[in-house]
Amino acid sequence: MRVVALHDKLAGESLAMPVHGDGGRLMLARGMKLTPALISLLRSRGYTRVALEDSLTGDIEIDESIQEETRQTTIRVMDAVMKTILRGTPGDVRPVRDAVDAIIADLRSNPKATVGLYSLCAFDEETYTHSINVCILSLCIAGSLGWSIPRLKELGLGALLHDVGKVLIPKHIINKPTLLTDEEYELVKTHSMKGFELLQQCYNVGPIVAHAALDHHERLDGSGYPRQIKGDSITEFGRIVAVADVYEAMTADRPQRRAVLPEAVQAFLMEKRGILFDGDMVEAMFKRIALYPTGTILSLWGGYVGVVIRQDPRANHRPWVRIVSGPGIHRATDVALYERPEITINLILDDYPPETRRLITELGPIPEPGSDAS
Repeated sequence: MRVVALHDKLAGESLAMPVHGDGGRLMLARGMKLTPALISLLRSRGYTRVALEDSLTGDIEIDESIQEETRQTTIRVMDAVMKTILRGTPGDVRPVRDAVDAIIADLRSNPKATVGLYSLCAFDEETYTHSINVCILSLCIAGSLGWSIPRLKELGLGALLHDVGKVLIPKHIINKPTLLTDEEYELVKTHSMKGFELLQQCYNVGPIVAHAALDHHERLDGSGYPRQIKGDSITEFGRIVAVADVYEAMTADRPQRRAVLPEAVQAFLMEKRGILFDGDMVEAMFKRIALYPTGTILSLWGGYVGVVIRQDPRANHRPWVRIVSGPGIHRATDVALYERPEITINLILDDYPPETRRLITELGPIPEPGSDAS
């Protein structure tokens, strides 16, 4: 499996992960071959990346942080939440709590030291990818800090619903492909207060949970919004969700920009510890998050191209990669980047470069997992 940017030359390739549309409904099944029409359909639904089957990476296991069933159930629950809010009627919070319980159970049963997040779709409130990933990251942060299960459940509820206020913002502004005007940005900023009010009015959650929506754009130095509060005046829920929200947003494609290199986002958050973000929360997140999820294609130092094949518990930013092309490479070679500090990561690639595609047919058999040849 490799994760690539959606482009026209993918016609004829097969999906390694299913694609779901509005409300979590299955749109394309795993194994389906892409056609120009399907590629256009995916683009129209906001998808920017897909996971593909690959002869060089067919042995790579999809390494998701939660089960696909849990994710799709959560999407359906979130879809119901948004429809309830738009109708202006009271909603039942129990299905949302059940979804959070399932996410927590999946995370607790995941034996891996780090979790990987797949953001295959640009931001769109109908896919809920961002909200679910922020919930996962927030729970990982609090779990690393030793929070009790009851507190995790309340945090997960607030984190999953932190952006509900955006349902009241015009969709064409949320999904605008260019920079927002000052007036549009000011309107978007109202989603924090709107979400805080909606959660209490429609779902009758307490103020502690609702503050995840209200406070997630506040910053320790008072430069955030909507209240410009500082330091410990920001709730713990708000400080955790703020870190998760920024990391997920910056490392995923958005209508206005492409994803930022994860290590650059890590450097930004570490630099702003104690200034904009709670340092304990930032450090706790980077103990759990895999910066380069399995299947990511990387440009490496020296002209090499590699695909992430699994995570290395010794360092979340130095995974195992399968080098598929580069100087002197005559067969696919698995390498632990942690053991090869001279091999640096330049950037995440949209797909194999043309020269790599030409060489793929000449490469030897895939080595046994765990082998290391140089």
